Amino acid sequence: MSKPYYADDLVTIYHGDALEIIPTLSMVDLVLTDPPFFMPAQHYASRSDWQRSWGDTSILAAWWTTVVSALVPRLRRTGHLITFCDDESYPVFYPALYRRFDLLNGLVWDKGAIGMGSPWRHTHELLIAARWQGSRWAGGSGQSDVFRVKSVPVVDRRHPVDKPVDLLRQLILPTTEPGDTVLDPFLGGGSTLTAAKSLGRHVIGIEIEESYCEEAALRCSQEVLGLGA
Repeated sequence: MSKPYYADDLVTIYHGDALEIIPTLSMVDLVLTDPPFFMPAQHYASRSDWQRSWGDTSILAAWWTTVVSALVPRLRRTGHLITFCDDESYPVFYPALYRRFDLLNGLVWDKGAIGMGSPWRHTHELLIAARWQGSRWAGGSGQSDVFRVKSVPVVDRRHPVDKPVDLLRQLILPTTEPGDTVLDPFLGGGSTLTAAKSLGRHVIGIEIEESYCEEAALRCSQEVLGLGA
């Protein structure tokens, strides 16, 4: 087990490679993460036009399959896995989850404002929510699969793709109970840690970039617990 970079009563942060640290962890109740969903660069620059191939996605698919294979043994059979993705990585991420979970749902984060892109400019982001038949659910029967939460203003972001804490709270509340453990293996600026801590959940974050570990640790050390669930 690696020594934590930071720890308090609810939060534990590890600095290092997620694939090396995940197998050393105890069981968790929710994996909630925004992984890098890079697609291969356009590498067919030549005098000829080359048709794109689904095989171009193999690098991302192989990496994501390895990540999911490491996460599933650490996830209780009553738990959930929720990952952010985009329109290109969604179909690449889906098969690895489909093979390992009983039920998948596509979720939409409506950011409420037009963003980048051309000619269709992005106003939303996608998520895949995976669970088993025995996964616990505390959200009742009225939980929408569209979340309307404004994105974090650029000037306030702790990370280039920082997610709003309120959005993460809405994902944590129906899938966990107070005292449960949330895992974010790609913690970035630490928003998932902040959201989980405010709800009285234990939370583990892993990040390979030390500067983000430092930012997340500072953020968590300054947070005051919220009202909880």
